[in-house]
Amino acid sequence: MNKTIDISLAGILFHLDDNAYYKLKKYLKSVRQSIQQPEDIDEVIHEIEARIAELLMQKQKSPQHVINEKHIDEVISVLGQPEDFEDEVQPEISQKSQQAKKSLFRDMDNSMIAGIAAGIAHYFSLDVTLLRLIFVIILFVTHGSFILIYFLLWILVPKAKTATDKLKMKGESANIDNIVDQVSTDDAAKKKVNLGETIETTGSEIGDALVKIIGFVLLLGAGTIILGLLISVLSISPLSDINLVLQDNLILQNLHIPVRFISFLVIFVLIFPVVLLFLLGFKMLFPQASPWNKNLMTIIGTLWFIALIYMLVKTVRYFSYKNASAGIVTLNSQWQTDKDTLYIDAKTIKNLQNYTTSNNIKFHFHVSKDSKFHVKVKKIAEGVTYKNAKKNALNIDYNMAQDSIQNRLVFASMIRYPTGNLISNHKVRVRVEIPEGKFVKLSEPISRLSYFSDCSFPELLINKDDEISCLKAYENISGKSFYLNIDGDKVQVKIDDNGVEINGKDNDDSDKASIKINDDGIEIQAKDGEKKSSIQINADGVKIENNQ
Repeated sequence: MNKTIDISLAGILFHLDDNAYYKLKKYLKSVRQSIQQPEDIDEVIHEIEARIAELLMQKQKSPQHVINEKHIDEVISVLGQPEDFEDEVQPEISQKSQQAKKSLFRDMDNSMIAGIAAGIAHYFSLDVTLLRLIFVIILFVTHGSFILIYFLLWILVPKAKTATDKLKMKGESANIDNIVDQVSTDDAAKKKVNLGETIETTGSEIGDALVKIIGFVLLLGAGTIILGLLISVLSISPLSDINLVLQDNLILQNLHIPVRFISFLVIFVLIFPVVLLFLLGFKMLFPQASPWNKNLMTIIGTLWFIALIYMLVKTVRYFSYKNASAGIVTLNSQWQTDKDTLYIDAKTIKNLQNYTTSNNIKFHFHVSKDSKFHVKVKKIAEGVTYKNAKKNALNIDYNMAQDSIQNRLVFASMIRYPTGNLISNHKVRVRVEIPEGKFVKLSEPISRLSYFSDCSFPELLINKDDEISCLKAYENISGKSFYLNIDGDKVQVKIDDNGVEINGKDNDDSDKASIKINDDGIEIQAKDGEKKSSIQINADGVKIENNQ
Protein backbone atom coordinates (compact mmCIF):
# COMPACT_ATOMS: atom_id res chain seq x y z
CA MET A 1 0.00 0.00 0.00
CA ASN A 2 1.45 3.38 -1.05
CA LYS A 3 1.78 6.11 1.52
CA THR A 4 0.25 9.56 0.96
CA ILE A 5 2.32 12.75 0.74
CA ASP A 6 0.83 16.26 1.03
CA ILE A 7 2.25 18.98 -1.19
CA SER A 8 1.34 22.60 -1.97
CA LEU A 9 1.20 23.85 -5.56
CA ALA A 10 0.38 27.52 -6.15
CA GLY A 11 -0.95 27.70 -2.59
CA ILE A 12 -3.32 24.73 -3.06
CA LEU A 13 -3.00 21.54 -0.98
CA PHE A 14 -2.93 18.17 -2.81
CA HIS A 15 -2.67 14.58 -1.55
CA LEU A 16 -0.35 12.42 -3.72
CA ASP A 17 0.64 8.80 -3.34
CA ASP A 18 4.41 8.29 -3.16
CA ASN A 19 4.77 7.12 -6.81
CA ALA A 20 2.94 10.19 -8.08
CA TYR A 21 4.93 12.47 -5.78
CA TYR A 22 8.34 11.23 -6.94
CA LYS A 23 7.32 11.29 -10.60
CA LEU A 24 6.11 14.90 -10.31
CA LYS A 25 9.26 15.87 -8.41
CA LYS A 26 11.47 14.33 -11.12
CA TYR A 27 9.44 16.09 -13.83
CA LEU A 28 9.82 19.53 -12.25
CA LYS A 29 13.54 18.93 -11.79
CA SER A 30 14.00 18.10 -15.47
CA VAL A 31 11.98 21.19 -16.45
CA ARG A 32 14.18 23.39 -14.26
CA GLN A 33 17.35 21.93 -15.84
CA SER A 34 16.06 22.48 -19.37
CA ILE A 35 15.42 26.23 -19.00
CA GLN A 36 18.06 28.19 -20.88
CA GLN A 37 17.54 31.59 -19.24
CA PRO A 38 18.67 31.36 -15.57
CA GLU A 39 17.04 34.67 -14.67
CA ASP A 40 13.61 33.27 -15.68
CA ILE A 41 13.85 29.93 -13.84
CA ASP A 42 11.84 30.86 -10.71
CA GLU A 43 9.09 32.63 -12.65
CA VAL A 44 8.77 29.80 -15.19
CA ILE A 45 8.64 27.14 -12.45
CA HIS A 46 5.98 29.18 -10.62
CA GLU A 47 3.86 29.40 -13.79
CA ILE A 48 4.27 25.68 -14.49
CA GLU A 49 3.30 24.77 -10.92
CA ALA A 50 0.19 26.94 -11.22
CA ARG A 51 -0.71 25.18 -14.48
CA ILE A 52 -0.14 21.75 -12.87
CA ALA A 53 -2.36 22.77 -9.93
CA GLU A 54 -5.09 23.85 -12.37
CA LEU A 55 -4.96 20.51 -14.22
CA LEU A 56 -4.91 18.46 -11.00
CA MET A 57 -7.95 20.30 -9.63
CA GLN A 58 -9.88 19.21 -12.72
CA LYS A 59 -9.12 15.59 -11.86
CA GLN A 60 -9.98 15.80 -8.16
CA LYS A 61 -13.39 14.49 -7.13
CA SER A 62 -13.05 16.10 -3.69
CA PRO A 63 -10.38 17.99 -1.69
CA GLN A 64 -9.49 14.67 0.00
CA HIS A 65 -9.03 12.83 -3.31
CA VAL A 66 -5.55 11.25 -3.64
CA ILE A 67 -3.64 11.96 -6.86
CA ASN A 68 -2.04 8.83 -8.33
CA GLU A 69 0.64 8.21 -10.94
CA LYS A 70 -1.90 8.01 -13.75
CA HIS A 71 -3.07 11.55 -13.02
CA ILE A 72 0.52 12.84 -13.17
CA ASP A 73 1.04 11.10 -16.54
CA GLU A 74 -2.06 12.84 -17.90
CA VAL A 75 -0.80 16.23 -16.69
CA ILE A 76 2.63 15.64 -18.27
CA SER A 77 0.98 14.66 -21.56
CA VAL A 78 -0.76 18.07 -21.61
CA LEU A 79 2.32 20.09 -20.65
CA GLY A 80 4.83 18.03 -22.63
CA GLN A 81 8.29 16.75 -21.75
CA PRO A 82 11.25 19.18 -21.61
CA GLU A 83 12.94 17.36 -24.51
CA ASP A 84 9.88 18.05 -26.69
CA PHE A 85 10.38 21.81 -26.78
CA GLU A 86 14.15 21.44 -27.11
CA ASP A 87 13.70 19.35 -30.29
CA GLU A 88 13.70 21.59 -33.38
CA VAL A 89 13.77 18.76 -35.93
CA GLN A 90 10.02 18.61 -36.50
CA PRO A 91 8.65 22.08 -35.84
CA GLU A 92 5.42 21.21 -37.64
CA ILE A 93 4.43 18.90 -34.81
CA SER A 94 5.79 21.16 -32.09
CA GLN A 95 3.70 21.54 -28.94
CA LYS A 96 3.80 25.26 -29.57
CA SER A 97 1.78 24.93 -32.76
CA GLN A 98 -1.15 23.35 -30.96
CA GLN A 99 -4.21 25.57 -30.60
CA ALA A 100 -6.54 25.77 -27.60
CA LYS A 101 -9.94 27.28 -26.95
CA LYS A 102 -9.74 31.03 -26.26
CA SER A 103 -10.84 32.57 -22.97
CA LEU A 104 -11.81 36.20 -22.41
CA PHE A 105 -9.33 38.15 -20.27
CA ARG A 106 -8.25 41.77 -19.97
CA ASP A 107 -4.86 42.23 -21.64
CA MET A 108 -2.95 44.62 -19.39
CA ASP A 109 0.26 44.25 -21.44
CA ASN A 110 -1.34 46.08 -24.38
CA SER A 111 -3.84 48.25 -22.54
CA MET A 112 -4.52 51.95 -22.53
CA ILE A 113 -6.88 51.94 -19.54
CA ALA A 114 -8.15 48.55 -18.34
CA GLY A 115 -7.16 46.22 -21.20
CA ILE A 116 -10.77 45.46 -22.18
CA ALA A 117 -10.41 46.37 -25.87
CA ALA A 118 -7.15 44.41 -26.16
CA GLY A 119 -8.71 41.36 -24.49
CA ILE A 120 -11.80 41.42 -26.73
CA ALA A 121 -9.56 41.89 -29.77
CA HIS A 122 -7.66 38.69 -28.85
CA TYR A 123 -10.92 36.77 -28.26
CA PHE A 124 -12.52 37.71 -31.61
CA SER A 125 -9.22 37.99 -33.57
CA LEU A 126 -9.80 41.69 -34.32
CA ASP A 127 -7.44 44.62 -34.74
CA VAL A 128 -7.22 46.34 -31.38
CA THR A 129 -6.87 49.84 -32.89
CA LEU A 130 -10.05 49.37 -34.93
CA LEU A 131 -11.89 48.09 -31.84
CA ARG A 132 -10.82 51.10 -29.80
CA LEU A 133 -12.09 53.42 -32.55
CA ILE A 134 -15.45 51.59 -32.42
CA PHE A 135 -15.54 52.08 -28.65
CA VAL A 136 -15.04 55.83 -29.07
CA ILE A 137 -17.85 56.04 -31.65
CA ILE A 138 -20.22 54.05 -29.39
CA LEU A 139 -19.33 56.38 -26.51
CA PHE A 140 -20.51 59.45 -28.48
CA VAL A 141 -23.58 57.69 -29.92
CA THR A 142 -24.77 56.61 -26.47
CA HIS A 143 -24.06 60.07 -25.02
CA GLY A 144 -21.61 58.62 -22.49
CA SER A 145 -23.78 55.70 -21.35
CA PHE A 146 -21.19 53.27 -22.73
CA ILE A 147 -18.95 54.23 -19.81
CA LEU A 148 -21.22 52.21 -17.49
CA ILE A 149 -20.86 49.14 -19.72
CA TYR A 150 -17.10 49.66 -19.81
CA PHE A 151 -16.87 49.77 -16.01
CA LEU A 152 -19.12 46.70 -15.78
CA LEU A 153 -16.75 44.79 -18.09
CA TRP A 154 -13.83 46.08 -16.03
CA ILE A 155 -15.38 44.42 -12.95
CA LEU A 156 -16.61 41.19 -14.56
CA VAL A 157 -13.77 40.30 -16.98
CA PRO A 158 -10.71 38.93 -15.13
CA LYS A 159 -7.21 40.26 -15.78
CA ALA A 160 -4.65 37.98 -17.46
CA LYS A 161 -2.13 37.79 -14.63
CA THR A 162 -0.18 34.60 -15.27
CA ALA A 163 1.51 33.24 -18.34
CA THR A 164 -1.17 30.53 -18.50
CA ASP A 165 -3.92 33.19 -18.53
CA LYS A 166 -2.18 35.05 -21.35
CA LEU A 167 -1.83 31.85 -23.38
CA LYS A 168 -5.53 31.05 -22.93
CA MET A 169 -6.37 34.62 -23.97
CA LYS A 170 -4.47 34.12 -27.23
CA GLY A 171 -5.85 30.61 -27.79
CA GLU A 172 -2.48 28.91 -27.40
CA SER A 173 -1.92 25.69 -25.52
CA ALA A 174 -0.56 26.21 -22.00
CA ASN A 175 2.32 23.72 -22.30
CA ILE A 176 5.90 24.11 -21.10
CA ASP A 177 7.18 25.42 -24.43
CA ASN A 178 4.60 28.21 -24.62
CA ILE A 179 4.88 29.06 -20.91
CA VAL A 180 8.67 29.53 -21.22
CA ASP A 181 8.23 31.70 -24.33
CA GLN A 182 5.51 33.78 -22.66
CA VAL A 183 7.64 34.43 -19.58
CA SER A 184 10.54 35.50 -21.80
CA THR A 185 8.24 37.83 -23.76
CA ASP A 186 6.92 39.40 -20.54
CA ASP A 187 10.46 40.02 -19.29
CA ALA A 188 11.48 41.60 -22.58
CA ALA A 189 8.42 43.84 -22.77
CA LYS A 190 8.59 45.03 -19.14
CA LYS A 191 5.11 46.47 -19.23
CA LYS A 192 4.83 50.09 -18.19
CA VAL A 193 2.27 51.11 -15.59
CA ASN A 194 -0.80 52.76 -17.16
CA LEU A 195 -3.91 54.54 -15.88
CA GLY A 196 -5.92 51.36 -15.41
CA GLU A 197 -3.12 49.69 -13.47
CA THR A 198 -2.80 52.73 -11.22
CA ILE A 199 -6.57 52.83 -10.59
CA GLU A 200 -6.66 49.10 -9.80
CA THR A 201 -3.65 49.33 -7.48
CA THR A 202 -5.08 52.35 -5.64
CA GLY A 203 -8.55 50.77 -5.47
CA SER A 204 -7.05 47.53 -4.17
CA GLU A 205 -5.19 49.38 -1.41
CA ILE A 206 -8.30 51.35 -0.45
CA GLY A 207 -10.37 48.14 -0.56
CA ASP A 208 -7.89 46.33 1.69
CA ALA A 209 -8.00 49.20 4.16
CA LEU A 210 -11.83 49.19 4.16
CA VAL A 211 -11.86 45.42 4.67
CA LYS A 212 -9.59 45.84 7.70
CA ILE A 213 -11.79 48.60 9.14
CA ILE A 214 -14.99 46.61 8.60
CA GLY A 215 -13.34 43.53 10.10
CA PHE A 216 -12.34 45.51 13.20
CA VAL A 217 -15.88 46.91 13.59
CA LEU A 218 -17.41 43.44 13.21
CA LEU A 219 -14.93 41.95 15.65
CA LEU A 220 -15.53 44.64 18.27
CA GLY A 221 -19.33 44.84 17.85
CA ALA A 222 -19.94 41.10 17.70
CA GLY A 223 -17.56 40.50 20.61
CA THR A 224 -19.48 43.00 22.76
CA ILE A 225 -22.82 41.36 21.90
CA ILE A 226 -21.45 37.88 22.60
CA LEU A 227 -20.16 39.03 25.98
CA GLY A 228 -23.57 40.52 26.82
CA LEU A 229 -25.39 37.34 25.81
CA LEU A 230 -23.00 35.19 27.84
CA ILE A 231 -23.66 37.36 30.88
CA SER A 232 -27.39 36.91 30.22
CA VAL A 233 -26.93 33.14 30.13
CA LEU A 234 -25.12 33.19 33.47
CA SER A 235 -27.82 35.42 34.97
CA ILE A 236 -30.69 33.07 34.11
CA SER A 237 -31.51 31.77 37.57
CA PRO A 238 -34.88 31.26 39.32
CA LEU A 239 -34.56 34.74 40.89
CA SER A 240 -33.09 36.67 37.95
CA ASP A 241 -34.99 39.46 36.17
CA ILE A 242 -34.67 37.66 32.82
CA ASN A 243 -36.23 34.50 34.22
CA LEU A 244 -39.12 36.47 35.70
CA VAL A 245 -39.80 38.21 32.39
CA LEU A 246 -39.82 34.89 30.53
CA GLN A 247 -42.16 33.34 33.10
CA ASP A 248 -44.65 36.17 32.52
CA ASN A 249 -44.57 35.71 28.74
CA LEU A 250 -47.68 33.87 27.54
CA ILE A 251 -46.00 32.72 24.32
CA LEU A 252 -43.29 30.91 26.27
CA GLN A 253 -45.80 29.49 28.73
CA ASN A 254 -47.75 27.96 25.87
CA LEU A 255 -44.69 25.95 24.73
CA HIS A 256 -45.15 23.67 27.78
CA ILE A 257 -41.40 23.31 28.31
CA PRO A 258 -39.15 24.60 31.12
CA VAL A 259 -38.60 28.36 30.99
CA ARG A 260 -34.86 27.94 31.49
CA PHE A 261 -34.60 25.65 28.47
CA ILE A 262 -36.48 28.07 26.22
CA SER A 263 -34.24 30.84 27.60
CA PHE A 264 -31.10 29.03 26.42
CA LEU A 265 -32.84 28.22 23.13
CA VAL A 266 -33.57 31.90 22.47
CA ILE A 267 -30.03 32.96 23.36
CA PHE A 268 -28.55 30.19 21.17
CA VAL A 269 -30.62 31.34 18.17
CA LEU A 270 -29.42 34.90 18.77
CA ILE A 271 -25.77 34.18 19.52
CA PHE A 272 -24.85 31.88 16.59
CA PRO A 273 -25.22 34.54 13.81
CA VAL A 274 -23.26 36.96 16.01
CA VAL A 275 -20.48 34.38 16.40
CA LEU A 276 -20.36 34.04 12.60
CA LEU A 277 -19.99 37.81 12.29
CA PHE A 278 -17.20 37.70 14.90
CA LEU A 279 -15.34 34.99 12.94
CA LEU A 280 -15.89 36.89 9.69
CA GLY A 281 -14.37 40.04 11.24
CA PHE A 282 -11.42 37.96 12.48
CA LYS A 283 -10.92 36.51 8.97
CA MET A 284 -11.06 40.00 7.42
CA LEU A 285 -8.37 41.23 9.81
CA PHE A 286 -6.20 38.12 9.48
CA PRO A 287 -6.83 36.58 6.01
CA GLN A 288 -4.30 33.76 6.49
CA ALA A 289 -5.94 32.52 9.69
CA SER A 290 -8.52 29.71 9.85
CA PRO A 291 -10.67 30.65 12.87
CA TRP A 292 -13.24 27.86 12.50
CA ASN A 293 -13.43 24.12 12.07
CA LYS A 294 -15.63 23.22 9.11
CA ASN A 295 -17.12 20.05 10.62
CA LEU A 296 -17.83 21.72 13.97
CA MET A 297 -19.48 24.73 12.32
CA THR A 298 -21.62 22.38 10.19
CA ILE A 299 -22.89 20.59 13.31
CA ILE A 300 -23.58 23.82 15.21
CA GLY A 301 -25.19 25.39 12.13
CA THR A 302 -27.51 22.38 11.78
CA LEU A 303 -28.54 22.61 15.44
CA TRP A 304 -29.13 26.37 15.05
CA PHE A 305 -31.32 25.79 11.99
CA ILE A 306 -33.40 23.20 13.86
CA ALA A 307 -33.82 25.57 16.83
CA LEU A 308 -34.81 28.43 14.50
CA ILE A 309 -37.42 26.30 12.70
CA TYR A 310 -38.81 25.15 16.05
CA MET A 311 -39.23 28.73 17.27
CA LEU A 312 -40.72 29.86 13.94
CA VAL A 313 -43.32 27.07 14.12
CA LYS A 314 -44.28 28.13 17.65
CA THR A 315 -44.42 31.78 16.61
CA VAL A 316 -46.63 31.02 13.60
CA ARG A 317 -48.92 29.03 15.87
CA TYR A 318 -49.16 31.99 18.22
CA PHE A 319 -50.00 34.49 15.47
CA SER A 320 -52.49 32.07 13.91
CA TYR A 321 -54.48 32.60 17.10
CA LYS A 322 -53.99 36.35 16.93
CA ASN A 323 -55.19 36.59 13.33
CA ALA A 324 -58.36 34.54 13.84
CA SER A 325 -61.75 36.11 14.41
CA ALA A 326 -62.59 36.32 18.10
CA GLY A 327 -65.31 34.05 19.43
CA ILE A 328 -67.85 35.97 21.53
CA VAL A 329 -70.37 34.47 23.96
CA THR A 330 -72.93 36.97 25.38
CA LEU A 331 -74.94 36.31 28.57
CA ASN A 332 -77.81 38.74 29.21
CA SER A 333 -79.30 39.36 32.66
CA GLN A 334 -82.21 41.71 33.41
CA TRP A 335 -82.14 43.13 36.91
CA GLN A 336 -85.57 44.04 38.26
CA THR A 337 -85.72 46.21 41.38
CA ASP A 338 -87.88 48.98 42.82
CA LYS A 339 -84.90 50.68 44.39
CA ASP A 340 -83.24 53.75 42.95
CA THR A 341 -79.67 52.55 43.44
CA LEU A 342 -77.98 49.36 42.25
CA TYR A 343 -74.81 48.30 44.10
CA ILE A 344 -72.12 46.41 42.17
CA ASP A 345 -69.42 44.63 44.16
CA ALA A 346 -66.59 42.15 43.55
CA LYS A 347 -65.68 38.93 45.35
CA THR A 348 -62.35 37.08 45.38
CA ILE A 349 -62.53 33.76 43.55
CA LYS A 350 -61.22 30.52 45.01
CA ASN A 351 -60.45 26.99 43.80
CA LEU A 352 -57.85 27.91 41.15
CA GLN A 353 -56.51 24.37 40.69
CA ASN A 354 -55.94 23.64 36.95
CA TYR A 355 -57.01 27.21 36.13
CA THR A 356 -55.22 30.40 35.08
CA THR A 357 -56.59 33.80 36.10
CA SER A 358 -56.67 37.17 34.37
CA ASN A 359 -57.95 40.64 35.25
CA ASN A 360 -58.77 41.51 31.63
CA ILE A 361 -62.25 42.77 32.62
CA LYS A 362 -63.90 46.05 31.73
CA PHE A 363 -67.25 47.50 32.89
CA HIS A 364 -69.10 49.87 30.53
CA PHE A 365 -72.17 51.91 31.45
CA HIS A 366 -74.98 52.97 29.12
CA VAL A 367 -78.51 54.38 29.18
CA SER A 368 -81.33 51.85 29.64
CA LYS A 369 -84.20 51.98 27.12
CA ASP A 370 -86.79 51.21 29.80
CA SER A 371 -87.19 51.57 33.57
CA LYS A 372 -85.12 48.50 34.42
CA PHE A 373 -81.43 47.77 34.93
CA HIS A 374 -79.89 45.47 32.32
CA VAL A 375 -76.59 43.61 32.55
CA LYS A 376 -74.85 41.93 29.59
CA VAL A 377 -71.68 39.85 30.06
CA LYS A 378 -69.52 39.18 26.99
CA LYS A 379 -66.88 36.44 27.13
CA ILE A 380 -64.30 36.84 24.34
CA ALA A 381 -61.42 34.59 23.25
CA GLU A 382 -59.28 34.01 20.15
CA GLY A 383 -58.57 30.80 18.25
CA VAL A 384 -57.25 29.28 15.03
CA THR A 385 -60.81 29.30 13.65
CA TYR A 386 -63.98 31.05 14.77
CA LYS A 387 -65.37 27.75 16.05
CA ASN A 388 -62.22 27.17 18.09
CA ALA A 389 -62.33 30.75 19.41
CA LYS A 390 -65.96 30.33 20.50
CA LYS A 391 -65.05 27.11 22.29
CA ASN A 392 -62.26 28.95 24.10
CA ALA A 393 -64.73 31.70 25.08
CA LEU A 394 -67.16 29.14 26.50
CA ASN A 395 -64.34 27.82 28.70
CA ILE A 396 -64.06 31.20 30.44
CA ASP A 397 -65.39 30.97 33.99
CA TYR A 398 -66.78 34.32 35.16
CA ASN A 399 -69.64 34.29 37.64
CA MET A 400 -72.24 36.84 38.76
CA ALA A 401 -74.50 36.52 41.81
CA GLN A 402 -77.65 38.52 42.66
CA ASP A 403 -78.32 39.73 46.20
CA SER A 404 -81.95 40.96 46.22
CA ILE A 405 -81.96 41.77 49.93
CA GLN A 406 -79.12 44.30 49.72
CA ASN A 407 -80.04 45.22 46.14
CA ARG A 408 -76.62 44.42 44.68
CA LEU A 409 -74.81 42.37 42.04
CA VAL A 410 -71.62 40.55 42.98
CA PHE A 411 -69.11 39.70 40.24
CA ALA A 412 -65.94 37.63 40.43
CA SER A 413 -62.84 39.79 40.86
CA MET A 414 -61.00 37.89 38.07
CA ILE A 415 -61.75 35.58 35.18
CA ARG A 416 -60.35 32.05 35.06
CA TYR A 417 -59.84 29.58 32.23
CA PRO A 418 -58.10 26.20 31.67
CA THR A 419 -54.33 26.33 32.14
CA GLY A 420 -53.67 24.50 28.86
CA ASN A 421 -55.08 27.38 26.79
CA LEU A 422 -52.88 30.39 27.48
CA ILE A 423 -52.62 32.37 24.24
CA SER A 424 -56.28 32.88 23.34
CA ASN A 425 -56.39 36.40 24.85
CA HIS A 426 -59.34 35.71 27.15
CA LYS A 427 -61.31 38.77 28.25
CA VAL A 428 -64.70 39.79 29.65
CA ARG A 429 -66.72 42.91 28.92
CA VAL A 430 -69.69 43.82 31.17
CA ARG A 431 -72.37 46.25 29.92
CA VAL A 432 -74.57 47.84 32.58
CA GLU A 433 -77.62 49.84 31.42
CA ILE A 434 -79.00 52.40 33.91
CA PRO A 435 -82.65 53.67 33.80
CA GLU A 436 -83.50 57.38 33.87
CA GLY A 437 -82.99 59.04 37.26
CA LYS A 438 -81.40 55.97 38.89
CA PHE A 439 -77.93 55.26 40.26
CA VAL A 440 -75.20 52.64 40.24
CA LYS A 441 -72.83 52.50 43.21
CA LEU A 442 -69.50 50.75 42.52
CA SER A 443 -67.17 49.12 45.03
CA GLU A 444 -63.47 49.99 44.80
CA PRO A 445 -62.45 46.76 42.91
CA ILE A 446 -65.23 47.27 40.34
CA SER A 447 -64.41 50.97 40.07
CA ARG A 448 -60.85 50.09 39.01
CA LEU A 449 -62.19 47.77 36.29
CA SER A 450 -64.63 50.37 34.93
CA TYR A 451 -64.21 52.46 31.81
CA PHE A 452 -65.67 55.95 31.92
CA SER A 453 -64.39 58.95 29.98
CA ASP A 454 -65.27 61.60 32.60
CA CYS A 455 -63.38 60.10 35.54
CA SER A 456 -60.72 57.44 35.98
CA PHE A 457 -62.28 55.42 38.82
CA PRO A 458 -66.04 56.15 38.98
CA GLU A 459 -67.83 55.35 42.26
CA LEU A 460 -71.32 56.73 41.76
CA LEU A 461 -73.08 56.86 38.36
CA ILE A 462 -76.42 58.45 37.47
CA ASN A 463 -78.60 58.53 34.37
CA LYS A 464 -79.78 62.09 34.04
CA ASP A 465 -81.63 63.15 30.90
CA ASP A 466 -80.43 60.02 29.07
CA GLU A 467 -76.79 60.80 29.80
CA ILE A 468 -74.54 58.90 32.19
CA SER A 469 -72.43 61.02 34.54
CA CYS A 470 -70.23 60.01 37.43
CA LEU A 471 -69.36 61.35 40.87
CA LYS A 472 -66.57 60.26 43.16
CA ALA A 473 -67.18 60.24 46.88
CA TYR A 474 -64.16 62.48 47.48
CA GLU A 475 -64.67 64.75 44.45
CA ASN A 476 -65.09 68.48 45.14
CA ILE A 477 -68.02 69.64 43.00
CA SER A 478 -67.91 73.28 44.10
CA GLY A 479 -68.61 75.56 41.18
CA LYS A 480 -70.02 72.73 39.07
CA SER A 481 -73.62 72.21 38.04
CA PHE A 482 -74.96 69.06 39.76
CA TYR A 483 -78.40 67.44 39.93
CA LEU A 484 -79.64 64.72 42.27
CA ASN A 485 -83.26 63.64 42.73
CA ILE A 486 -84.37 60.74 44.91
CA ASP A 487 -88.12 60.25 44.90
CA GLY A 488 -89.30 57.61 47.37
CA ASP A 489 -92.73 56.73 48.78
CA LYS A 490 -92.37 59.02 51.83
CA VAL A 491 -89.09 60.86 51.31
CA GLN A 492 -87.91 63.01 48.43
CA VAL A 493 -84.34 64.35 48.17
CA LYS A 494 -83.52 66.98 45.57
CA ILE A 495 -80.11 68.56 45.07
CA ASP A 496 -79.51 71.08 42.28
CA ASP A 497 -78.05 74.53 41.65
CA ASN A 498 -80.71 76.07 43.95
CA GLY A 499 -79.59 74.06 46.99
CA VAL A 500 -80.76 71.03 48.94
CA GLU A 501 -84.41 70.17 49.58
CA ILE A 502 -85.63 67.21 51.67
CA ASN A 503 -89.36 66.51 51.89
CA GLY A 504 -91.11 63.91 54.04
CA LYS A 505 -94.83 63.08 53.93
CA ASP A 506 -97.36 60.51 55.02
CA ASN A 507 -99.70 58.59 52.77
CA ASP A 508 -102.62 61.09 52.78
CA ASP A 509 -100.38 64.13 52.55
CA SER A 510 -101.93 65.57 55.77
CA ASP A 511 -98.62 65.48 57.66
CA LYS A 512 -95.34 66.51 56.09
CA ALA A 513 -91.97 68.10 56.89
CA SER A 514 -89.35 69.78 54.77
CA ILE A 515 -85.78 71.05 55.06
CA LYS A 516 -84.34 73.59 52.59
CA ILE A 517 -80.72 74.70 52.48
CA ASN A 518 -79.70 77.42 50.01
CA ASP A 519 -78.00 80.78 49.75
CA ASP A 520 -80.71 82.36 51.99
CA GLY A 521 -79.91 80.00 54.85
CA ILE A 522 -81.71 77.03 56.39
CA GLU A 523 -85.48 76.67 56.56
CA ILE A 524 -87.27 73.84 58.45
CA GLN A 525 -91.07 73.44 58.16
CA ALA A 526 -93.42 70.91 59.74
CA LYS A 527 -97.17 70.37 59.24
CA ASP A 528 -99.50 68.32 61.42
CA GLY A 529 -103.04 68.69 60.19
CA GLU A 530 -103.94 72.36 60.64
CA LYS A 531 -100.84 73.09 62.73
CA LYS A 532 -97.77 74.57 61.06
CA SER A 533 -94.32 75.38 62.47
CA SER A 534 -91.19 76.78 60.87
CA ILE A 535 -87.60 77.65 61.78
CA GLN A 536 -85.45 79.96 59.65
CA ILE A 537 -81.70 80.35 60.22
CA ASN A 538 -79.80 82.97 58.22
CA ALA A 539 -77.39 85.84 58.60
CA ASP A 540 -79.99 87.91 60.52
CA GLY A 541 -80.40 85.26 63.21
CA VAL A 542 -82.98 82.60 64.08
CA LYS A 543 -86.71 83.04 63.48
CA ILE A 544 -89.32 80.59 64.84
CA GLU A 545 -93.02 80.66 63.85
CA ASN A 546 -95.96 78.57 65.14
CA ASN A 547 -99.40 78.80 63.45
CA GLN A 548 -102.33 77.11 65.27
